Amino acid sequence: MMKTILFSIGYVLYFMGLGIGSRIAVLKLMKLETNKRRLSSLLAHGLFMGMFIHVLLLNGLQLFGNHNGMALVIVMVLFISCLGLIVHTALVGDGIHKPSEISRQQVITISLIALASLLVIWNSYQLPNLAWDTWTVWVARAKQWYYHGLGVSFTQPNEWLDSSSSLLNLSSHYPDGVSLIFYPMLFFSDTAKPMVLGLYLMMYGFLVLLMCNRLQKANTPFYLRLFLIVVMYTTPLMVNHLLLPGYADLMMAAYILLIMLGLLDYNDQPKPALRLLIICYALMLPLIKLEGWVWLLVALFSHSFIMWFNQKQRLIIMAIMAATFLLWFLWGGITVKTPFGPLIISPEEINLFNKAYIAFGFTNVTEAVFNSLFWQLNWSLLWFGLPFLLLFMVRYHHNKAQQVSHLFFTLAFSLILLLFYLTPAAKYAQDYTAINRIFLQLMPCYILLLFNMLATVANQTKSPPIVNRD
Repeated sequence: MMKTILFSIGYVLYFMGLGIGSRIAVLKLMKLETNKRRLSSLLAHGLFMGMFIHVLLLNGLQLFGNHNGMALVIVMVLFISCLGLIVHTALVGDGIHKPSEISRQQVITISLIALASLLVIWNSYQLPNLAWDTWTVWVARAKQWYYHGLGVSFTQPNEWLDSSSSLLNLSSHYPDGVSLIFYPMLFFSDTAKPMVLGLYLMMYGFLVLLMCNRLQKANTPFYLRLFLIVVMYTTPLMVNHLLLPGYADLMMAAYILLIMLGLLDYNDQPKPALRLLIICYALMLPLIKLEGWVWLLVALFSHSFIMWFNQKQRLIIMAIMAATFLLWFLWGGITVKTPFGPLIISPEEINLFNKAYIAFGFTNVTEAVFNSLFWQLNWSLLWFGLPFLLLFMVRYHHNKAQQVSHLFFTLAFSLILLLFYLTPAAKYAQDYTAINRIFLQLMPCYILLLFNMLATVANQTKSPPIVNRD
């Protein structure tokens, strides 16, 4: 037990060192001002940035063959270099974080998070390892790299029968990111679950701490911040992904929320260092799961739509988009025959040169959607807040970073509904599998928006709300 705890802490410290050191190095090379943070925020962002650098590095090393030893040596050299740079900057340079006194509220917040994490550990060890996605998909692929080399390729069953060099893996079409994070764990323990649990708890704990720090900046009452911790550690779907760790969806949810937090921080302090941080978090999304590409495109559209255009221009763009869609629908879509195959974008189907195909058809999955939102997620009152949140988005004045967050959440939630109502993905709603995990990816984002609304209401003056005229 103690050995596992030490390995888990050591692995988290590795990510922190990699993230903080790489960030300092890049900022020094680009001659950018270091955006100093309080120590808790520095460690949290160091962890998440370190995971991104780690995945990016190992993805690059996969191109150079199957040499596990070489990959580990390069990783350790980079880590030691980052560690040396951190020590040099802390002792000789101008420091790596903003000095601040530890307040009583901060101590209580961290203590609550630590207590909740200990309860998750205790409960997790009472459960069998039922997270089949972990040990048959993500950990399984990491084990294949461990035994056959980091550069080995994977294929689906039909292709594997005709291949002499590829290995069989049913998740071969998924990105490597999550498995690359698990991969070094296997050099310490063949049973990866304890270390995966430790990593997920630290990742989730720092995420909750960042949410509390953000709410504190918004002058949120302390009782609401404590209530946030209670909600984050008692919402069953998210806690289940801690009890049975290793699913990619909780990691996806973390990076979606980190982008939102980064935009809010950048609105407060528009520094290049923060802009670089947001870009790295956005690039991590497609490295985790395929739907990361969708969330990345939605985030880019939301950002450009709000930041580049004023309200009048946005209305014109929306009118043009609505008119274009109506004409496309009435015309019956676009069908073009090319030497590469048919290009069909119609209300019935999308066929991109026979390489990607999807058919459209309405399926009533309302019962499954409501069950996923209310019953299976528990804390049913959370989703009763959605109408009030939408009203809050429209009725109150918000800065542009908040507007981007609101638009992203609204578009992402709408896309999920369209996916399950209008495509064959309806079967994953009816059997209550993917629909739960897709909603999970937006849950921390939704909870933060909800608590931002509650904080605004708690702090508002007697003057009436100001309609957003931007």
